[in-house]
Amino acid sequence: MNNILKYIKRQYRLYLVVIATMLITVYLGAQGPKYVQKIIDVCVVEGRSSELFSILFPMLAVYILNGLFNYIHEYASDCISSGVHRHMREDVFNSIMRQDQSFFLQNNPGELMSRTKQDIENFGFVVGFVAMFALWIVFYVIYMLYNVIKISTIGALPVLIIMPIIGVLAVISEPRGDKLADKRSDTVAAMNQTATESLSGIRTVKAFGREEYEAQRFDKQNRLFWKYSQKLDFLWTDWGTPMTTLARIMLAATVLVCGILVINNTLSLGELTAMSVYASELSWPMMEIGWLLAEFSNASASWRKIKKILFREPRLKDGPKTMEKLSGDLEFDHVTYEIEGKKILDDVSFHLKEGKKLGIMGATGSGKTTITNLAMRFSDPTSGRVLTDGVDLREYTIESARRSKAIVTQDIFLFSDTITANLQKGMKGRLTIEEIEEAGRDADAHEFVSKLAQDYETVIGEKGVGLSGGQKQRVAIARAFASKRPLLIFDDATSALDMETEKSVQRAIASKKKATQMIIAHRISAVRNADEIIVLDYGKVAERGTHEQLLAKKGFYWQTFCIQYPDEAGEA
Repeated sequence: MNNILKYIKRQYRLYLVVIATMLITVYLGAQGPKYVQKIIDVCVVEGRSSELFSILFPMLAVYILNGLFNYIHEYASDCISSGVHRHMREDVFNSIMRQDQSFFLQNNPGELMSRTKQDIENFGFVVGFVAMFALWIVFYVIYMLYNVIKISTIGALPVLIIMPIIGVLAVISEPRGDKLADKRSDTVAAMNQTATESLSGIRTVKAFGREEYEAQRFDKQNRLFWKYSQKLDFLWTDWGTPMTTLARIMLAATVLVCGILVINNTLSLGELTAMSVYASELSWPMMEIGWLLAEFSNASASWRKIKKILFREPRLKDGPKTMEKLSGDLEFDHVTYEIEGKKILDDVSFHLKEGKKLGIMGATGSGKTTITNLAMRFSDPTSGRVLTDGVDLREYTIESARRSKAIVTQDIFLFSDTITANLQKGMKGRLTIEEIEEAGRDADAHEFVSKLAQDYETVIGEKGVGLSGGQKQRVAIARAFASKRPLLIFDDATSALDMETEKSVQRAIASKKKATQMIIAHRISAVRNADEIIVLDYGKVAERGTHEQLLAKKGFYWQTFCIQYPDEAGEA
């Protein structure tokens, strides 16, 4: 509850406005029947028609004021909802940004999108508008009941008997609605994920003629959403119909009892009219109970999903120190990394000294990318240490530990922005045009960028839409160069390039003599000039040495060399 109160406190001024206008509208809403009673008793029954306008004008003023304050009430309630949406969406997104790799393995993008949009909207709507509307109904019903009982206790009996029955029916229906809303929320997340996957991989879908299959996958989730939505609708109809019927019976019974009292001269005709108006005013809030419960069920289901993200503590924790001196030095000291009991890396040790170049090779699944993740501190080792200048990375804040490294991966992500803006990522200050162009030249990207419509100010689509695979790769490499960080990590970074461009980029990489480099690759051409090459096999270091030393060992590295360079293999 304290966590929810945090969002309420941020909007407390608006809540005060809502509560103040709520009390005013409740009071004004109860005055209308009193004026109707006066018109009937004074002007109609007693025949004093000259007093009609003296009653009508204040009655009209009450209705106008009631409408005005009701507008302010609803507007402020909507503002509360919008504010909760904004603050909670910021908090949830920031929480997502702080999470470690394991979180993203457990939660797909479609599900996270559903939590940050639909679920937050459900919750914010209830905390703002719906909660205030429910409170308004409580005050309204209490004050209306007071006025009914004040006129006639006997005439109020139908209301006092039937209203609790409606309340009990509403409470009984709530648990079933909560469970269905929970299932529907999960289905929305699954539907979003299916759509995200299909649209992200649209080229693959079309290439393999899988449009119909993907449409069927989406339709399956869509049908589940429709199924749970219908069940919820039927549930509220099942319970809403009896509630509505009882509310109308309550009105009829009130008129009947009060009519008998009028016949017996214990109630005036004006009081009968006022009682019927009050009973009518009390009936529609009862009819809204089903809708209120549906919204509270949706919000409850959404909140359970949201708080799993919002209050999840990342497994990676900031250390007490800030890395003041950025260094390219990197050491793995007997590092083991496990996932669900399976060893991905097993007792791996190496020391990449500043200014040196380390090459890492190995078959798919040998643990190469895991080394990247540990070096960047996307994950922490299960045992052993990853160090910079002899200090465990866990001693530093996560942000400062990553500030010394720039990474280029095989799976390139470019932002939907200008090329200049993409090259600026990771830089706290702005780069000069000379620095941007230098990074472009070093990555062999300047020539094709300068031919674009607006060269470095050309806007590229999300993930680099509008550029070829090789062009995206070169922009990503230029981004790493532009960051001027002392440790450059290339995780199969030249795999998408043609041989000529790869050679050009490798020459550029080799020219960065001051930068420490860790090059993970499948091609020997990328690592052959490294100061040391490590060959991984099932998470263990199987071979290590220079290019010449590994060829002499006639192991995995030599076999790879023979495949990639058959003409030179006989001489090796």
